[in-house]
This record gives sequence, C-alpha cells and structure tokens, in this order.
Amino acid sequence: MLLANRTAWIVGAGNGLGREIAKRFALEGARVAVADLNEPAAAATVALLQSPSSHHALRLDVSDANACRDAAEQVTSRLGGIDIFVNCAAVCLVDSMLEVTPERWDKVFAVNVRGAFFAMQAAARVMLPKKYGRIIHISSPASKLGFPNFASYAASKAAVDSMVRSAAVAWAPQGITVNALVPGRMTGGMIDELERDLQKVTGKTTEELKEDRTKGLPMGRRVEPAEVAAAAVWLASTEAAYVTAERFNFSGGMELA
Repeated sequence: MLLANRTAWIVGAGNGLGREIAKRFALEGARVAVADLNEPAAAATVALLQSPSSHHALRLDVSDANACRDAAEQVTSRLGGIDIFVNCAAVCLVDSMLEVTPERWDKVFAVNVRGAFFAMQAAARVMLPKKYGRIIHISSPASKLGFPNFASYAASKAAVDSMVRSAAVAWAPQGITVNALVPGRMTGGMIDELERDLQKVTGKTTEELKEDRTKGLPMGRRVEPAEVAAAAVWLASTEAAYVTAERFNFSGGMELA
C-alpha cells in the first residue's frame, strides 16, 4: 500500500472530491483526519472509510487561522502526526462582474486563499521537524482562463497557484513537496451547485448548462472524482518525492480549448 503508516489531514472532505480522496487514502493504508465546516458530513465520510475507527472527523472553519492551528494539534494528538495535507475546501460564488460585492469577494478569499494558506502553514509546522511532508492543493482551470461569472473564484485560485510555488521553494530543503491538482469540470460536488447558480445568470436550464459545458471540452466528457483522487495518492506517496511546485491538470484539455 502506497500510504501505509502515513497520516493524512484532508480539509473540505465532507463530500465531493475531498471525500473521494479520503476513501482512496484509507484504501492505501493511511490514517485520515477528515475536516469540514459541516461536522456531520465529515463524520459521514469517516463512516465510509476502510477501518473507520482508525480515522478521525472534526469540524473546521478554515477562514479562522487559530482554528487551523488548533485542528492541526488535534489531528497530531489523535492520529500521531501529519504526513500529508490536502486542501479541498473552497467557495465559488457566481456573480456577473458588476454584481460582485466586497462582502462576497471577501467570503471567497477568506476560504480559498486565507484558509488555504493558514491550514497549510499549520500542517507544515508539524511536518518540518520530521523533514517529511506532502502538501496538495486543489486548484482550477479558472486560475488561467477567463470566467467572468465567477471572477472572485478565478482570482482566488490564481493565488493558490502562487502560494504552491512559494511554499514548494520554501520547504523543499526540509523534504516537503507542495503541488496542485487541477480538476476541470467534474461530476457532482461543487460543480452541481455552481451550475445551479449559473442558471440565474445565464437563463439556461440545468440540462442546457450541463450539455453546453460538457460538449465544449476536448475530451467530450467530465472528469470523475476518482480519477483525480488516484493522482492525489501518487503525489502523497514516496514515489513523488522529487515532484514539487507542479500544477497537474485533469481538465481533458480544457485549458487549450
């Protein structure tokens, strides 16, 4: 098993991609701490994992830097450390460019940027003394493409790409790798919520949106969470020890279309 005797802290794993990554990590032998703003959802994820008693669920508001530090301490206390950190927590608000308010902009950045950074920092503080760690952030094609109906989200993910590079260089001498996985249009999870919100802006039905946003992909289909989770396993393993500061696309050629 690729992750035997490792402890993973996954933020935003109450559903969607985070839940899928937690399931794959557990199958590969990791002890998994599932953190989510929705604690019952985190507990539901743990119940789905192989050997659920080996894992831990906790509530976490990543926009609170002190809570991130406390959560890292809790994970270390309950599961013996942190070897792997995965940030899947994200907010995507749909607004036309002229309707973005300071409050909605700040809400996105509080989770997607502030939360991503301080949760990563808290995990790194545990990893650094051991000179070993794997950090994985979930980014988005939006960080490189123009999406006027969710400009705040796109900007926040560009910030994530930047912090991945900075952290990778800062912690490479201590054996910690930092990378980003970039899912395109996935099935389920946050994409479903986003497309429901897009209906209000575009006037299209759910079916029309799904069809339009799928047929424009070069591969003609959406990516499955399991496909992205498989890559997360590899990045979290010792096999990826020399891979850092990278941005791995799972977008079916979306950024080239």
